[in-house]
Amino acid sequence: MAEPVLLGFLRHGEVAGPAHVYRGRSDAPLTPFGREQMHAALAAMPAWGAVVSSPARRCLDFAREVAADRGIDCTVDADWHELDFGVWEELRPDEAAARDADAHAAFVREPRRHSPPGGETLDALDARVGAALGRLGETARAPMLVVTHAGAMRAVLAQVLGLTDCYRARVALTPGSSFMVSWLAGAPPLLTALRCAD
Repeated sequence: MAEPVLLGFLRHGEVAGPAHVYRGRSDAPLTPFGREQMHAALAAMPAWGAVVSSPARRCLDFAREVAADRGIDCTVDADWHELDFGVWEELRPDEAAARDADAHAAFVREPRRHSPPGGETLDALDARVGAALGRLGETARAPMLVVTHAGAMRAVLAQVLGLTDCYRARVALTPGSSFMVSWLAGAPPLLTALRCAD
């Protein structure tokens, strides 16, 4: 009989630069404290057979370090990237609203239909994360750790738990937060643990 595969999801820790900004494709590195946050989360999780990472430095630097330390493979998958905020990258929401009032209001009201200028919609994020999650569910044969972002992790939770947009936004995923999913082929995936970092 087939065994369920365990998938772990770890958000990057604190990054250099201003907090509370739209940070999707911008590529700030982890701070030393951010690295500590991720190590603390990893210590509370089981051993992993392989690592998959977003290409962003705040994820990939740590993923490669973990893989090298444990002698396991590290694969980069761009589908685990954060939502692309286009021209609003590195702006606070109030700054984006001041710059593009109508576009920002539309994005906040209907993020599935309206993207940041030059960015992507919530539908686009969900589609690529859903595809990446499906690939893992079909191909993973050992416990797999995914090092990624809050937006991508909320997309996974929405799919696993059937969360509407209203409720997915209420899941706190602070830097260094993590959760695990158990997935048996042919059955719905199950959330087995969620840890919100301090």
